[in-house]
Amino acid sequence: MFKRIFYRQAPENETVAQAGTQWSSSAEFDEAWKRRIEAMARHIEGPGTVADFGCGMMWLKPLLAPANAYLGIDCLPRTPETIVLDLNTGSLEGIDADIAFLSGVLEYIEDVPGFVRKLKARNFRQVILSYCTLEKHPDMAARLNCNWASHESIFELLGCFLPDFHLSALDEVNNHNAIMAFSRHSP
Repeated sequence: MFKRIFYRQAPENETVAQAGTQWSSSAEFDEAWKRRIEAMARHIEGPGTVADFGCGMMWLKPLLAPANAYLGIDCLPRTPETIVLDLNTGSLEGIDADIAFLSGVLEYIEDVPGFVRKLKARNFRQVILSYCTLEKHPDMAARLNCNWASHESIFELLGCFLPDFHLSALDEVNNHNAIMAFSRHSP
């Protein structure tokens, strides 16, 4: 079982890297997540830099077209280029990318509307995410057993992105996950 350490605020005597040590082994990443990432990657529109929030094993990187640069963001330094960031407390000010990619990340965000406001404040033209919505997975005991910090409905998620973005795709994949692709409205 995973403990709620992925993107949480670390106690004062613990660094973000120490908090994320449980996620440091490749054995802790489910191979089934690759299929979800592949399905999500099909929604990337056009060239540009893709910010992979919660990049983990960086399974997205080899799926990108040559015209897409990759920016890995995680609570651990996966490579020397990885941006180490606690998404619950950190600022996104230094993230310069065209596309935000969040596979299995929002479940660990304590304030989803606040985090989406941070995403909307950046210049992402597209946000692609997966989320296990409350409608698809309503068993709160099971959700809490997964140590998820958020329990949003699809309507709450849509409300977070509107009116700045529109929903360009909605797919369902394994384990009750919904894939949502949002595109920013043209100014």
